[in-house]
Amino acid sequence: MIFFILRFLSRQIDFFILVFLFSSVNALAGERAYTCEVLHVYKLSEDGSLVTSGFEKQMKGSGFSVSRITGEIIGEVIPTEMAKGSTGITNKGSERNSFKAWADFGDQLQLIEVKEFRKGTVKPFVSSSMGGAGIVTGICK
Repeated sequence: MIFFILRFLSRQIDFFILVFLFSSVNALAGERAYTCEVLHVYKLSEDGSLVTSGFEKQMKGSGFSVSRITGEIIGEVIPTEMAKGSTGITNKGSERNSFKAWADFGDQLQLIEVKEFRKGTVKPFVSSSMGGAGIVTGICK
């Protein structure tokens, strides 16, 4: 009987350790990266105004992650893996400032701003890809 009780307690302890570890990893990921979702995609029209891009249908709901350490973006949309080794952070973000990063593709420049100073866990973002997807907006966590 004691054997079964000890075995049960051992499984419970293992479960709580796993839950703790996964919680810690998620918290650490939030400190090191944003996880973002695309909500809108715009392009510049001939008259100088912004209009919905034809890319919006295929990009809406897509996700990506932004490294808060290097500025690199990994995911379905606006990835920086093809950047010519040049990504960087202009501002790390704070209670007063947005997180801002860039990627240099040689013939194209991509910028992203995440409103880090906004209260709560959901932060709006805007990305501009000169010669690429256009202006992409959405939310990050």
